[in-house]
Order: sequence, then structure tokens, then C-alpha cells
Amino acid sequence: MKKLLLTTLTTLFTSIIFACSCEYGGNFLHVTKYSETIVKAKIIEHVYHTEDGKRYTDHNEFVASQIYNNFDPHYGTGESIKIEILELIRGTEKRKVIEIFSTDGADCRASTSGFEKGKIYIMSIYQPKRPEPKLPNETDSDYAIGGCSENWVEYLPETNEIFGIIKGKSYRRKARKYSYDKLIKKIT
Repeated sequence: MKKLLLTTLTTLFTSIIFACSCEYGGNFLHVTKYSETIVKAKIIEHVYHTEDGKRYTDHNEFVASQIYNNFDPHYGTGESIKIEILELIRGTEKRKVIEIFSTDGADCRASTSGFEKGKIYIMSIYQPKRPEPKLPNETDSDYAIGGCSENWVEYLPETNEIFGIIKGKSYRRKARKYSYDKLIKKIT
């Protein structure tokens, strides 16, 4: 019984140490005041990475590779999204297609799994400056999205509006529609 209790406490303590810990950083308008790079971008595809450098765009193939690996907990994996920059709202990025890497759970990045292929988003992104460890296949020229605040909103091309948590206090967070043209005036 003591061994089970000790194992449980050790696992819990280790998980707490390595988890992201940050305070809510604010709504989208607040976040963009401090953003170096803001893009209007279309999601091209999700990419799943393995420690041995393989890249999968088919989720089923990726899962099959994990089964083949017997779910080794030391076998590193990662996820990213490729985006096509439709408009560079702020920043100096010259490439039209870039990759945004997901979180490893400890780095306070946002997960990329919720972004839908083909949809357009306005995103506040940054290039992580960390020596190691990086996610598999991640390079210094790749990007991430902060996970502690509202760093993206969806663009609705039919009405030229955006949808997300654009303004409001942390205790009054509510997704709403907002004029894209008004947003651009406020953040440029």
C-alpha cells in the first residue's frame, strides 16, 4: 500500500512540475498590442511528427506508426499545422507557407488540433527561442501560438467578420462577431 501511495504521489508531483502554469493574458485585442507577428492565414493541413523525423499528414497512418512502436512513452511525437499566409497584418515574415507547432504540455503553447483544415484565422504567433528540447522536426524558423490568452479568432469570409473572444474582461469572456475592418484599424 505504501508503494502504491508513493508511486501515485510521485506521478502527481512530477506532472505538476512539468505542466504549463500561466495566468490568463487577456482577450484578442489586448494580446495583439504586444504581438510581433499577426497573420490572416488558411489552414492547409495538420502534420504529425515522430522522433525519427517522419512526418504524417494522415492521422490514421500516424496512429498506426504509434501502435507499431508499442506506445513507447519515451518515443517523442508532435503535431503542427501548415498555414498559408493570406495577409501579413504585422511582422516581417517573407514566406507564404509556415508551420506552427503544438504544445508538449509544459511550454504554455496552444494546441493546434482544434484548427480546422480550410478555415481562415487571424493569429498572433511567435517564434519560440528555446535551445532544447524541441518537438520532433521543429526548427528555429517555425512558429507557435501562446496558450495563456486569446491568440486567435476565426475569420468569416462571407460577412468579412471575425468570431472569437475579441474583447471583454477575463470574467466576462464571451465569443462574439466583430467587423474585420474595425479589427484591422485597431491593431495596425
